[in-house]
Amino acid sequence: MTNLSWRSPKLTTRTVTLAAMLIALQTVLSKISFGSDNAVKFGLGFIGTTLIGYFLGPWLGGVALILSDLLENTLFSTGSTFFIGFTFSAFISGLIAGAFLYQQKVTPQRIIFYQTIQIFVSNIFFTTLWIHLMFQTPLQALLPLRITKNLLMWPLETLISFLVLLAISKSRLKR
Repeated sequence: MTNLSWRSPKLTTRTVTLAAMLIALQTVLSKISFGSDNAVKFGLGFIGTTLIGYFLGPWLGGVALILSDLLENTLFSTGSTFFIGFTFSAFISGLIAGAFLYQQKVTPQRIIFYQTIQIFVSNIFFTTLWIHLMFQTPLQALLPLRITKNLLMWPLETLISFLVLLAISKSRLKR
């Protein structure tokens, strides 16, 4: 596995257009979910995050996920509570995805390592902390639920991310 990538593409009309399309995709995919906002929620937003990191790199990926989070919680809000911590987590998720995936060869090891870091940092640590702060849910009750949910979803998210990126890397979309 090669090093992490800390570069993002130059801001061109093509890059901005691609970012807008990926933000729209992320916004739609993150709305496809079920579960409770204050405990355990299953969704497809991880696919958008993976694609944003793969195409936009860490810095633009982080900004794109901030914009997506703000859109989801303002224009497309379904009554969930806005919390700036989740916006920070979105940036961190974009940073991690871009660092691991931008201009990198798609290998099972890279995707496994990326998903493991993403799940532990963003989903288990930050999201659990934000839910605890927002809803005053005791950590000793919340943490086992969140760890179990993420450990169950880890293989599925890893497999789906790998298959999506493998298909894209073999297609003409990457060029």
